[in-house]
Amino acid sequence: MATSHPNLFREGRYWHYSLKVAGLRAHGSTRATDLATAKKVMEAKRRELLDGETRRRETLPTLTKLVEEWFQANRGCLSPKHLTRTEQIARIWLLPRLGSLPINRIRTTEALAIRTLVLDAGRSLVTANNVLRTLKLLLNFAVKMQYMERNRCKCMLLKVQRKPRPTLPAARVQEFLEAVDRATPSPQKRCMVRVMLGMGLREGEVLGMRWEWFDREQLTYVVGKAKGKEARVIPVPAWVWRGLMALPKTLNPWCFIDGCQKPCRPNTLRGLLQKVRQELHLGHITQHRLRATFASLHAEAGTPITEIQGMLGHKNIQTTMIYVETSLDAKRRAQDALSQKLRLA
Repeated sequence: MATSHPNLFREGRYWHYSLKVAGLRAHGSTRATDLATAKKVMEAKRRELLDGETRRRETLPTLTKLVEEWFQANRGCLSPKHLTRTEQIARIWLLPRLGSLPINRIRTTEALAIRTLVLDAGRSLVTANNVLRTLKLLLNFAVKMQYMERNRCKCMLLKVQRKPRPTLPAARVQEFLEAVDRATPSPQKRCMVRVMLGMGLREGEVLGMRWEWFDREQLTYVVGKAKGKEARVIPVPAWVWRGLMALPKTLNPWCFIDGCQKPCRPNTLRGLLQKVRQELHLGHITQHRLRATFASLHAEAGTPITEIQGMLGHKNIQTTMIYVETSLDAKRRAQDALSQKLRLA
């Protein structure tokens, strides 16, 4: 192989070219045996690549157009919560500053400017990170749609101090359930709390519960409407089963229905849980923290982490570890045991 030009090299009889134009690489044979002809072929190929890149850039969508395409592509695939959060971040933070820019002009500099703007407005580090995540989501979508070769916007997320998240200690579960019963006359809301606490279901999975998915002989429930799109079987504790059987009997296939005979809407329990946690002076116990309480109580009871992972429906065990919060009592017992072993008690 002889080289007489930085972009041309010879293999066998023919000269070959290797070009990089606008970040794109191209290589091939010129089908020419003499150097002069090979140079002409290579220059023609260079002009072709430049013309193609110019046309492609002229047809690149702006960020506003890209957001519209993202919603059209994902409206039926993602959860309403995810769609709403993305729409809000795009409308409030991204589109007013970057909406008119072609997507290939959005680089790290623009992302850092948006992050600074969010922080200067007094928003939290978490909000700033969510804005960057949304921008990354949209630009990665542009790559999938082949508008760009790669996402050139690289911006590290800010480190956020993780705060302890509350869960119900085992000693206060009974007190909590009694407070729930006092706070609402609705048997459905009482039962929904027990299902979340006793079966570790997400709020959406509880709202989507159907009677046909129960096995009354085995006392099990198949989660047929799950976030991960995979059904899983969960044993139903006797105390949760009693709450389900106490529900008013209807011909509706859904377990929890509103006054219009339709499944209850999200955040049905928000007001109830707020009232109970204020009465008992608990931390910020929400619907999702009941799911974390389920995981933590099982961990304290000695349930293997793989079994907890299966009941929660996590594909990655690292996700399950986030949910497992050891209680203060368990930590105190561990400290006392170590003190005894060191003969320092």
